[in-house]
Amino acid sequence: MLRITADIFSGRPDPVSDITDESEVRALLREVDGNRNLFLGDAPAKGQLGVRGFWIEPLNDEFGGDFGAEPRLYLPVGAQARGGRAAELGERLVTLMEQGEPAFSGEAAQPMDSSLREYLIPQLAAPARLTVADGTAPSEADSEAEQGSERGPEQGSEEAAPRATCTIELGAFNPGFWNNDSTVRLNNNCYNYASNWRTNTFAQPGRGCGSMYKAITCAEMTRASLCDGVHHRFDCFPDAEKPRYLIALVVAPGPGFIDFHWYRKQQEGFWGHKPGGTAARNTDNSGNVIFNPETANRGPYTLFCGYFYGCNSQRQRIR
Repeated sequence: MLRITADIFSGRPDPVSDITDESEVRALLREVDGNRNLFLGDAPAKGQLGVRGFWIEPLNDEFGGDFGAEPRLYLPVGAQARGGRAAELGERLVTLMEQGEPAFSGEAAQPMDSSLREYLIPQLAAPARLTVADGTAPSEADSEAEQGSERGPEQGSEEAAPRATCTIELGAFNPGFWNNDSTVRLNNNCYNYASNWRTNTFAQPGRGCGSMYKAITCAEMTRASLCDGVHHRFDCFPDAEKPRYLIALVVAPGPGFIDFHWYRKQQEGFWGHKPGGTAARNTDNSGNVIFNPETANRGPYTLFCGYFYGCNSQRQRIR
């Protein structure tokens, strides 16, 4: 038996399938052996938003012997692919996952199905350097000190409330807190990073308040996050709720359930984020420092849902 994990999401747990057909497993292992140069023993720590690669790992020692010293192998695809056949092998893995048995289930899980396949296949060979823009979100407010004021809403904002001034806190960028321990890195996602709260549970909006999202849309993700205690931008928190972070939500649209992603404004003036179980960073899919999450290269996360504030009660509530 072989387990395949698609390393693709930022907010949600990645799809995992078990392949039980022995002939399919052996055929795949022969392909892996003939294309070993395309595989790594571990995933690159700095993964982009969107499809990053696939894990394959044997679940018994008979097949495990074919891997040599490696307990599992990683196939990078897209911008990090190590050769032209990576996309072809990635498509084969997607097909096997669709035919296999979902290894995990739960409220945030999505099995590999036809809708997810439709989302994945076009990204396998693409360099994931999509240009994205969104005209519905508010302009980025200036806030460069450790503690700043948020004035708004600005011209063109989706906010309809009267102008307000909200005081927020901006923490220093500290990626090592999330990256230096592999358990922490793998088990905390973008929502953990935006909330600045390590739960080791791959936190999901709404799970902490008992009303998790039912779909991956801006409206539903916003509802679930507000349930956790997040506020819309310019809906101020009192001082008792320090630290109050400026955060931003985006969604990767597609057929069926796809994914969400969060950013957090940092003291240095840029934005930090953490795509799924990969390393926290302050750069986008083009490698540029993020000074505006609305115009940053977000790969397939093309819907900008808006800006929000987190607070102390909210971050302690997330699960």
